[in-house]
Amino acid sequence: MHVTNSIATGWMSRLKTRLTLPALILCLLASGTLMAAAITDTNEDLIVNTDGGGSIETVGTTRITTFRTNVRIQRGMVTIYGDTARLEQDVETGDLIRVTVEGQPARFTREGESGAETINGSSAQIVYYNEPAAAGSLQEGLVSVVEFIGDANFKRGRTELQCVEIKHIVETGATDSPGPCSGVFAPAVETP
Repeated sequence: MHVTNSIATGWMSRLKTRLTLPALILCLLASGTLMAAAITDTNEDLIVNTDGGGSIETVGTTRITTFRTNVRIQRGMVTIYGDTARLEQDVETGDLIRVTVEGQPARFTREGESGAETINGSSAQIVYYNEPAAAGSLQEGLVSVVEFIGDANFKRGRTELQCVEIKHIVETGATDSPGPCSGVFAPAVETP
């Protein structure tokens, strides 16, 4: 995992290096901002900002880093906000397995080129991870998945859903709910 420590003065903002676990802890204490290489084939970084402390533990082959107090996770145009965030990584490769954000509620935004394309959502827990694209889909390789769990709300354009759980594929815009759900599906407004 590549980690960048960004300090407000900027003198370390361009420093990128492979850090060991003790150095990672030091970065957490120094600034509360981390950037980890994304696990998709895009070159976007995963950026973590927090106002509070954190902890790191290893369980089997998984390193778990927990961040507390006003956490913001950002990758490209996706931003997730919450009270706590838990990053799970493979110990040997440093690859990100998943990010779990909890809040009252946890909130999600994916900025679009126009207001109608912007997606907003919230739920008690938001889980962000990558999975292989579905066979036969136009998307190849890995896709970014966002799961809204517990009192899930989702809005894209004029479409709004309130469900127990919602699964959204960021790259394709596909949205599914495996449980009880209500809402309104509305076509996008065409502009002249």
